[in-house]
Amino acid sequence: MSSTDTIVHILPPLTNQAQVDETYKSKNVTINTQEVTDRPVLRRDNTGLRNFLADSQDNQNVGYDGEVDTLRRLGRFYNWILTFSVVTRYAFYILPVATLLAIPLSIFATIHKESNIKGIKMMGLFVWLEIVWSSLWIAKLCSKTLPRAFRLCCGVISAGTRKHSLMIKALEVPLSIVFWVIACWASIPVIAAFNPETDVTVLGSNVHWIRSLQKGFLASVPVACVFLVEKVVIEFITVNYHRTQFSARIQESKRRMHLFELLYEASTILFAPYCPKFADDDYIINTSLLSTVGKEIQNVTDLQTGTPIRIFDNLGRLGTGVTSVFGNIVSEVTGGQRVDSKSPHAVVSWALERRPASEALARRVFNSLVSEGNDALYQKDIERVLGPDNHHEAEEIFHALDKDANGDVSLEEMTMIVIELGEGRRAMTKSLHDVDRAIKALDRILMCVVLVGAGLIYGTFFSDNFFKNMSLYTTSLMSFSFAFAGTVQEFTGSCIFLFVKHPYDVGDRVEINNVDLVVEHISLLYTVFRRVDSQRKVQIPNIVNNGNWIENISRSQAMSEHFALAISAATTFEEIENLTEELKEFVLADENRRDYKSDIDVEVANVGDMSKLELKINLGYKSNWSNEKLRVARRSKFMCALLATLRKVQINAPGGGDVAIGDASRPAYSVSVSDEEAKISRMKYLDEKESNKYVKDKGI
Repeated sequence: MSSTDTIVHILPPLTNQAQVDETYKSKNVTINTQEVTDRPVLRRDNTGLRNFLADSQDNQNVGYDGEVDTLRRLGRFYNWILTFSVVTRYAFYILPVATLLAIPLSIFATIHKESNIKGIKMMGLFVWLEIVWSSLWIAKLCSKTLPRAFRLCCGVISAGTRKHSLMIKALEVPLSIVFWVIACWASIPVIAAFNPETDVTVLGSNVHWIRSLQKGFLASVPVACVFLVEKVVIEFITVNYHRTQFSARIQESKRRMHLFELLYEASTILFAPYCPKFADDDYIINTSLLSTVGKEIQNVTDLQTGTPIRIFDNLGRLGTGVTSVFGNIVSEVTGGQRVDSKSPHAVVSWALERRPASEALARRVFNSLVSEGNDALYQKDIERVLGPDNHHEAEEIFHALDKDANGDVSLEEMTMIVIELGEGRRAMTKSLHDVDRAIKALDRILMCVVLVGAGLIYGTFFSDNFFKNMSLYTTSLMSFSFAFAGTVQEFTGSCIFLFVKHPYDVGDRVEINNVDLVVEHISLLYTVFRRVDSQRKVQIPNIVNNGNWIENISRSQAMSEHFALAISAATTFEEIENLTEELKEFVLADENRRDYKSDIDVEVANVGDMSKLELKINLGYKSNWSNEKLRVARRSKFMCALLATLRKVQINAPGGGDVAIGDASRPAYSVSVSDEEAKISRMKYLDEKESNKYVKDKGI
């Protein structure tokens, strides 16, 4: 039996959906489902099948081998020690090594008291090693408590110290290294504490190997400080970049999420989850883990009745109920904040990760809140559901949904808003991931610089002739500058372009050199785009984009478009006014007012060589052009309406508006006259032309 068959037969065979629902109702289980995401789940012991289901979406060549990744008894005991308390965790780290060091220490303190290294007793050396090992963890504890101490001391002066304490927390390892190196250097005299005749101080010693050890740790102090400065620079870039580029977007996304969670919660209060009216949408919203095995397994059909049953969805609903129960127990014991898998936040978050679930979520909320007989959602509908006490929340929710400000929200609008919210969250996550990878690449490059600086520092401490040869080293280095000058310039320009200018994020639609592109991936030295017209991938170095004009369409507000067309020179002003009125009626129609702005402008831009009129039409959309399908649909609809309107008001192309010569209604013919009559007619025309010339009366 395959693993798939095993999954299918977990539940007993049921004949129809009603029997499935009745089974769960009889158990008094509040049922919901949980969608699989790529988020890591902490302390997950059983990961075999779950990893197979997650990985099979990206790699079709992998297979589930049937083994379950479970922890043995020793592994569970190890996890218990690490998670029991801070004391047990640090004791588990410190005591084994300290015990190993205590064995030779006890030997040299009792049996071999006189053992020494060039006059220095071995007992003092191992005492110092115990101090070094203990000071490592003491330094770590100090750096771990430093953020709390900072908040405690500086919080009295200013309340906005959280971001600074978080930066200090991120610098825990570099600070620990600095504290530890200083402690090691300061504790070196302990080595000679059992040799009264030996002169060992912090600044020097008469023993050669101790003096070399002091030089090494003394040189390590500025090296550790340089390492700390490098990490401070990286952390400053990270914090400042995230605050300036993503803080507002994250807060806006969280606010919109909160508002939509209120709508979903109101929807579930009006209509319980999995009620007959919204059962299909709720199943789509709450797709369970086991339903990801395949569409063929998701709908299991009874052989006798042929009625599809949702075995996996119901299993997921039961699993979610059990998860919720255990979550309550754990949160009660630990005192932590519980994340309920049935909460509106969890359901909305999971639904936004997939387009079908987002569409189902929009349908459920819209159809449950809209008044009966209406095909649009109004502010009064939201106020009616939320209550009169939440008037401001209802107004804010409606303004967030009614982006085109036309006074109502259609199902298409709500669906588009929910899909855009999910896509924006995913794009923001990917952009943060790419930027973090770029910052890590910058960190690695700067670490190479720190490594070179560390070599120079150690050379200064251990070589007396280092400064004398510095000019020679500098000359040799400058002679090779031509080899890496371009690389340094590209690196510097790319850093400025990415972390200072930052003209786009992942998922943004931009226009570079009149080419429409979508940002796919951002790296430190290059960016990968996708062409809108051909879907081809384009990789452009950031140093090249640093000198280009970049139009970010996704960051733009509602955009407009100009249409230029040539019309007949015989067109009158009244006909142009009629065209303007007809186009205004088109954009103000009920089916179009959500797509176009009402202020459409029509103007005569030029008369050219007086054989035609150049007409210019300015059309305003109610959104930007980041959604290519929506832009194309709106533009095509307006172009068809424009052509129909031109024909309706009888505005013709240059030279048009009449039948062709030779037609029955416009026959072609010629008249023969004598030479004398032709000359007289020509002279008469010239005299009339001369007499009709405009002459300004200057007066006297």
